[in-house]
Amino acid sequence: MDLFDYSGALHLEESAALETDVFIADAEDVETYPALPDLSAGTKNSDYVDLADATFTMKTGKKFYKFSATLERNSFESTLEGSRGAKSFVNMLTITKSGADKDLVGFLRANRNRRLIVAFKNLGATQYCVLGYKGLPAEVESGGVSVSAEVTGDKNTTFVIRSIFYPPLYIDEIPLTEAV
Repeated sequence: MDLFDYSGALHLEESAALETDVFIADAEDVETYPALPDLSAGTKNSDYVDLADATFTMKTGKKFYKFSATLERNSFESTLEGSRGAKSFVNMLTITKSGADKDLVGFLRANRNRRLIVAFKNLGATQYCVLGYKGLPAEVESGGVSVSAEVTGDKNTTFVIRSIFYPPLYIDEIPLTEAV
């Protein structure tokens, strides 16, 4: 048998890491949210988190804004937490940008208490992963600047986005142009 003739599922695209672009919208800028999946209608596991081609409708002049982070510095965790019969998801997205300057510190200050909707992609994924939803927005949980003492060391600005209750939701597209 020729190894390359093997037709089984090889799972060659299961590399870890996140794409560098993260998209952020103010929750107050969303006019209407996509409908959540109907938990009684699912026929496969992904039906419970896949928004597919549903859309966010933004208020006039509003959109998701791109934040370019640094490759291999970002991470995501989603855990199911809580007591028996009262479990919820806690989602944590860590975003790191190489550099520490007034624009990055200003970004942290301006968004530290803002109610957010955040979208990102796993490396090589086709759908966006979305954190935050109507009434349960994501927020900046923590953040800061780190400058190493060594000239060859790292200089980074990091912030952690947290959302609760809902699992990460998946959607095909997000609005990247201003709504009219």
